[in-house]
Amino acid sequence: MENDQFIGTWRLVEFRMTDSQGNVRDPGTGMPDGRIIYAADGNMGMATQRGDDACLSYFGRYEIHDDHVIHHIELSTDARIIGTEQRRDVTFEDNRLVLRSAPGAVDDAAATIHLVWARI
Repeated sequence: MENDQFIGTWRLVEFRMTDSQGNVRDPGTGMPDGRIIYAADGNMGMATQRGDDACLSYFGRYEIHDDHVIHHIELSTDARIIGTEQRRDVTFEDNRLVLRSAPGAVDDAAATIHLVWARI
């Protein structure tokens, strides 16, 4: 995977949760809005706002590997993730960036989150 594929600003266009059986679940908060930015210098920022007005944002450096990206969280609205590494599996589908969390990133330990981003 090339760094150039990531560089730029992306808008969140789809959010889905899947359980361990592959069933898509309704997160119950409405479609969130969001942006993620990957800069050529290795810095990134992400912000989302759910339908219930809950917000999450974080900033830090990123590393791209074969099939995943690691976000090194330096600043966040969620103090629990500051100083952590957030790994996301990556695919590109129809010119969209798809980031998938590992199971357990949400309250349901078996659920996986898929965030689909379109380049702005």
